[in-house]
Amino acid sequence: MSKLRNRRTNIRKTAVAVTGAAALLALLTACNGTASGSVSAAGGTAAPAAGDSTTANGSTGGSGSGSSTGSSGSTSGSSTSGGSSTSGGSSSGGSASGGSSASGSVPVCQASQLGYSWADSGSGTGQQKHAVVAFTNKSGHSCTMYGFPGVDLVNSGQKWSLPRTNATPKRVTLANGASTNFAITFLVPAQGDSTDFTPTTVVVTAPNQRTSFDLPWHGGAVVLQDGATHPGSFIGPVGS
Repeated sequence: MSKLRNRRTNIRKTAVAVTGAAALLALLTACNGTASGSVSAAGGTAAPAAGDSTTANGSTGGSGSGSSTGSSGSTSGSSTSGGSSTSGGSSSGGSASGGSSASGSVPVCQASQLGYSWADSGSGTGQQKHAVVAFTNKSGHSCTMYGFPGVDLVNSGQKWSLPRTNATPKRVTLANGASTNFAITFLVPAQGDSTDFTPTTVVVTAPNQRTSFDLPWHGGAVVLQDGATHPGSFIGPVGS
């Protein structure tokens, strides 16, 4: 009888041990599964589920924002492509428009395309006189001039760059062969003037140009006022 009780007790212990072991095994399995999922979520680099590779690549850039960035990047790429296309069209259109505008507008008269001559080499009454220089368009097409020319009165030992008036210039359009003028106003010496010199050459530079042209001076002696604040000799704009 005592042996039978011991056998039953051992069976119960074994059953409890087996049940406990099974429960522990199940618990460990569940814990391992949770840990594995945790690594995948935190790392963001675990192999994605089928058809989810885009999301995985987006996640590499960062959690949440990486996915958003990936999506944004896709949109941005599309937008960039569109922008490039639009930009190209805009650039091409701008270039075409600029070319059309440039070819449709009248170009500036270049120094090498102009003729230089005296329209009036010196006239007027009293001490203040005027000399008039003509620019003639020889380009073969229309061209424009705007502003003041440069004028230097020169002899073998002196050069005087004449100042400008305060007159407002106007744009002048010259057809091929047409001319426009500008005036040189200058003071001739009066009795007792000692600051005079006699130029031999007038060096003329067309507005907005760098190449000059020499004309012989026919106006005689001029009062030199190169240090005066308001000299009586000066030049006017083209078209005056």
